[in-house]
Amino acid sequence: MLKRYPLVVFFGLAFLFSWIVWGTSIAEANGMLSFHIPQSLAFWSLTLAAFLAAALTDGRAAVMDLIQRILRVRVAPLWYAVALFLTLLLGLVALGLNLLLGGTNEIGAQLSGIPFLIFLVTEIGLMILTEETAWRGFALPRLQKNASALRASLILGVLWGLWHIPLFLIPGSAQQGYPIIAFMAMILAMSVIMTWLYNHTRGSVFVAGIFHGAFDATFVFLGFNAGNQQLFWLLTLVMWVFAAALIFRAGSARLTRGTNTNEAVYPSNVAAPA
Repeated sequence: MLKRYPLVVFFGLAFLFSWIVWGTSIAEANGMLSFHIPQSLAFWSLTLAAFLAAALTDGRAAVMDLIQRILRVRVAPLWYAVALFLTLLLGLVALGLNLLLGGTNEIGAQLSGIPFLIFLVTEIGLMILTEETAWRGFALPRLQKNASALRASLILGVLWGLWHIPLFLIPGSAQQGYPIIAFMAMILAMSVIMTWLYNHTRGSVFVAGIFHGAFDATFVFLGFNAGNQQLFWLLTLVMWVFAAALIFRAGSARLTRGTNTNEAVYPSNVAAPA
C-alpha cells in the first residue's frame, strides 16, 4: 500500500513532524503550553521524513539513492559558481531597481564580514542535510517521474511554501516581517530555478544545498529581511523574470538543454517516462 504513494507518505510525515515542533512554539506564545520544542528540530525532522519515507516505500534501494544524491559532488565548476553567486546577482538587480524607485541601500547592515561567512557555511551544511535532502533529494525526482520539470517545480513550490506557514504565526520569526503573498511567489520562482540547477547537476542535493544556503545568507547580507516590502517584492519579480527566461530557453519539460537527465532525475528503482 505504502509503495504506491511515496509522495503522500513523505509530505504527510514532513508536515506532521515539522508542524508539531512549530506548533509548540505557537501554543507557548498563546499561553497554551509552558515550553516549546527547539524550532531547529523542524528542519531535521524533514531529514527523518525523507529517509523514513524512502525506507517504507522503496526500501534499501531508495535509501541508498537518497544518500548518493547527497554525496553527488562531481559536477562542472560552473554549477558551483551558479549555486554560490546567482542570488547575489539577482539580488543586486533588485537592489538597483529599489534605489531607482527611491529606496535605501541595506547591504551589510545586518550581516557582513566574518559573521556572514560563518552563517553562509553553517546554512549550506544545514540545507544540504535537511531541506534539500527532503525537497530535492526525495520529492523532486518522484514528482518528475510523471510530470514535466515545470509542473513538478510548481507543485513542490506550493507545498514547500505551505510548509513554512506556521513560521508566520511564531512571534519573533523572520517570516513575520515578510509579505506572505510575495514569499509564496518567491518560493515558486526559487523552486523552478532549483529544478533547473538540480537537473543540470545530475540530481545533486549537495549543489542544491549550496544554492539554498547561499540564498539564505545572501538574502540577509543584502537586507531583504529588513522589513522593506517594496524590496521584497522587487526580488520576487526579478526571480520570476529569471525563472521565466529559464523556462523559455531550457524548456518546461526538463529545464535542461542538451542534457540527458533520466539517470540523475529519477530514482534508479523507478522507471523514467519516455
